[in-house]
Amino acid sequence: MKKVSDHSNCLLERHFIWNLLDKWEPRSFDLSEREQEEDLLAWLKMNLLDVPITQQYGIGRGSADIIIQDSFLIELKLAFTDSKKTELDRCIGQLEHYKQKWVDFERGPVYLVIIGEVEPEFRQILHNAVDRLDSGNFLQWFFLMVKKKANQ
Repeated sequence: MKKVSDHSNCLLERHFIWNLLDKWEPRSFDLSEREQEEDLLAWLKMNLLDVPITQQYGIGRGSADIIIQDSFLIELKLAFTDSKKTELDRCIGQLEHYKQKWVDFERGPVYLVIIGEVEPEFRQILHNAVDRLDSGNFLQWFFLMVKKKANQ
């Protein structure tokens, strides 16, 4: 089995994962969350050959979408719009859960990848939540990335 460090070319592993996620492009913005997860998983496995990657990894009473090398947690969400306020609240609750069950045990960083447009108010709420969860830490533990269509 290889490790992320075998692929990262001296780049900090947490930044290497960020760069990988940044390079990934959803093949369609019309896919379900599960289909997006499958697409990202296949892409990660192609780019991190022989690195252990787990889908639907149990954490407490929930599960994270993707875990790389038992050290990098990826949570995938579809766009947050006015009609999905409860989904936004649920997502923030999941991030709180990951802080308590993952980050506080220094297992590794959490990457929230949102596919599609996010209402400006919701984007600010998410940024505030990530900043609050990271406050007081020497390292950044929470990363937020939004994947939008090219014309958005």
